[in-house]
Amino acid sequence: MNNLFNPDNGFFRIMGKAWDMILASVLWLVCCIPLYFVITIVTSNLGHPVILLMFIALDAVLMIPVGPAMASIYYVCMKVIRRERGYVFREYVHAFKMNFKVGAVTGAIIGALITLLSFNLQYSYALSAAEENVGMGTIVLVVTLAVCFVLSGVLMVIFPVLSRFSMGVKQLFKTSLFIAFRHILYTLLLFVIVLVSALAIYLIVPAIFFVPAVCALVCSFPMERVLKKYMPKPENTAAADGVFVREGDVVSEEDGERKDLWYLE
Repeated sequence: MNNLFNPDNGFFRIMGKAWDMILASVLWLVCCIPLYFVITIVTSNLGHPVILLMFIALDAVLMIPVGPAMASIYYVCMKVIRRERGYVFREYVHAFKMNFKVGAVTGAIIGALITLLSFNLQYSYALSAAEENVGMGTIVLVVTLAVCFVLSGVLMVIFPVLSRFSMGVKQLFKTSLFIAFRHILYTLLLFVIVLVSALAIYLIVPAIFFVPAVCALVCSFPMERVLKKYMPKPENTAAADGVFVREGDVVSEEDGERKDLWYLE
């Protein structure tokens, strides 16, 4: 009977995880409200050059909070939900602040690129519709689709990479490009997970309060197998000796702050 009300029993642990994923999803959703307007813009008519330039600039601004939010939900799902370190709200805010500068610029660049690619798709379709420009339309379409394929691969890994490594925007894109196509099968798996999650939200709108964290959590399993290959293991630590680091293990001490490599478990 005592075990029934024990907060460490299976039922309460599952309910706690579920609540953590709902909270993480809501925090992500609040930060990603501008994403709705970005999607609306890129699916609208971008045919006029002036309108295109305005929308490129607008989408770049709207995507500023989205970049850090994407990195933060992955960070929280890995650290709090999988590794049981800390609390969702505190870790989400910490990750958002930590990744804001690089994440904001990254989000702005991605927003501008997506808008430009949307215009190119519309433009190539218009060229193909005109019989005299079918060849040119086909060339523009093929090039645009190739760029979309590359960008999609980068998008699958760039925010998990941002959540784990400290680097500039240029290096972040280069590293993400390398990882995405060096581990193409994992990237394709991530794409399927994200696509299924987006479809679930489209079909069941209230799922948006739960599915984002589920998507990040599921993506973390294949993504972590890749990221661990590139994580440096400091000397004179348990991790460097091939021993899993547990909570409380001291692996480094800087300015009096103790740290543990929870992500190497």
